[in-house]
Amino acid sequence: MSERIEKIKADLASARQHLEHVLDSVGDRWDTQVYSDGAGWTVKQLAIHLSDADRGTNGQVMGIAAGRDVIPADFDLDRYNKRSVEKRSEMSIDDVRKSLNTTRAELLTWLDTVDEAALDKTGRHATLKILSVGEILGVMAAHERGHADDIADVLGLSR
Repeated sequence: MSERIEKIKADLASARQHLEHVLDSVGDRWDTQVYSDGAGWTVKQLAIHLSDADRGTNGQVMGIAAGRDVIPADFDLDRYNKRSVEKRSEMSIDDVRKSLNTTRAELLTWLDTVDEAALDKTGRHATLKILSVGEILGVMAAHERGHADDIADVLGLSR
């Protein structure tokens, strides 16, 4: 495996470790509102969003690496995020965490099978920016870290 892929895997692992630390510290505060604007998500809703984003990003990077157009040019990320969290509102935190573990294991297994050249293939990310697979994986880790930080801040947890 290439050093570049190992670095991406380490970045993803670091982001996930941070998220898990934060989620482990939530206690009974899953209904605490994290954001007052936009979707106005609670901690639980944000965790659901992260599990859906993980699944979706896996599909994006794997599809782009295979040469497929995954995200349509008129994709509405805000609408998708809102709707996907609403549809999964009944998920338990245990199910959210199982989903996060499953999708991450799938991504790491996939990364173990691809050639480094796959990281340079480009396609449309859900933000509508054209990014390489490697860049999308970096966005994935930053996205997870950012939302974990938001949860930590609202709950007064250490980062």
